[in-house]
This record gives sequence, structure tokens and C-alpha cells, in this order.
Amino acid sequence: MKAIVSKILGVSKSFINFIWPLITKQAGASLAILLPIAYQIVKELAKNNNLKNPQKREEAFKQLATEVKKEGIEAGDSLLNLAIEMAVNVLKDTLK
Repeated sequence: MKAIVSKILGVSKSFINFIWPLITKQAGASLAILLPIAYQIVKELAKNNNLKNPQKREEAFKQLATEVKKEGIEAGDSLLNLAIEMAVNVLKDTLK
């Protein structure tokens, strides 16, 4: 699991080892589940040149909220937004 999270977030395994206690807590555990979903959504929306960035963020939020409901995951708006922001940062880092 640590290796997957490390790869998704694009950070070193030592950093993941350092923050692992946070990730395994309730909010962190939810975030660990949300991040791969958010990343896929953000990655797809990044390809859409017809939407401006604020529109992409709004759409990402809608899609993530819908997906979360389908999966039966409880997450507040701030956690969804955090997952989206982290996914955006990971995607930007991979495009450098």
C-alpha cells in the first residue's frame, strides 16, 4: 500500500513512511481511498481544452462526489477538495 501511495503522490517512500501514521487515521484513510479516484478524474479533465481550470475543478468535485456516493464512502467537501488539489499537484509534477 505504501508503494502505491508513494507512486500516486509522486513522493519518496521515506516521506510516505514519515506520514504513514497520518494516512492510516480516519481522514487519512479516506484520503488514501479518494486520491486514486480523484487522480483519474483530474487526469481525464486535464485533456478537456474546452473548460477553464475553475470549471475543471468544479466538474472534478461533482464527479468525485458522485463516485464517493457510489462507493459508500463518507467524505466532507473539504476532504474532496483536498483530494482534488493533491491530484492536480501530482499531475502537474508528472507533466514537468
